Amino acid sequence: MKRVLRISILAIIAFAVILLVRLPASWLKGFLPPEVACGEISGTAWNGACTGFAYNGAPAGDLTWLVHPGALFRLKLGGYVDLTRGRDFVRGDVEVGRNDVLVATNLQAQMPLDRPFLPQLASNYTGNISVNLSHLRVENNVVVAIEGQVQATDLYSQRDRVALGSYSATFPKTAPGSDPVGQLTTLGGPIDFNGTIKLTRAPGWELAGNLRVKPETPPAFRDQLRYFPENPDGTRQVGLEGTF
Repeated sequence: MKRVLRISILAIIAFAVILLVRLPASWLKGFLPPEVACGEISGTAWNGACTGFAYNGAPAGDLTWLVHPGALFRLKLGGYVDLTRGRDFVRGDVEVGRNDVLVATNLQAQMPLDRPFLPQLASNYTGNISVNLSHLRVENNVVVAIEGQVQATDLYSQRDRVALGSYSATFPKTAPGSDPVGQLTTLGGPIDFNGTIKLTRAPGWELAGNLRVKPETPPAFRDQLRYFPENPDGTRQVGLEGTF
């Protein structure tokens, strides 16, 4: 009797595992949050694809995923995701846990500053963003840890109608609990800048460093810079902060 019971339990477990592994991805459509939409879902819940992925009504591209089962034992949902829209992409290993914690590793991205990718920035600026991060941790929409490089190219302020240039920020590993601080330099544009950018818990940012104008610096830009202290070498000390 006990042997029959054990066999029955094992059979039920095996059936449940097979069912989960073969669970059609289309079954997930009814569980999507209202701001997310998929034109067509294929594959399985573990290894699937969403063609025509959209966020808040804005087309974002085509999404594929491969779930890492090991994350489930830690009560988290994790896997490899790849979102592609033409030449733009976001890909890497992502793990989502409780209390709005997101951890990404080997994260690579190339995207424009437009909705739905970066809605907060897209309202005032245009340009392109490229990302190559070995580690990223976000808690309650606040970046608390980041390692790697982020580049912003061809930035343009729609509000001020001025080209801002291109920049590169490199973030080293920081001690737990410390605000991430990256080295920020210009890659080209109307000014030269060398300094740091700190990501704060606001969530926000703090910028500090030395800035030098160039012959092509617009007059309106020069007028704004006169409020910053001037160094003996002609550069100006810049200190700015803001929120996202």
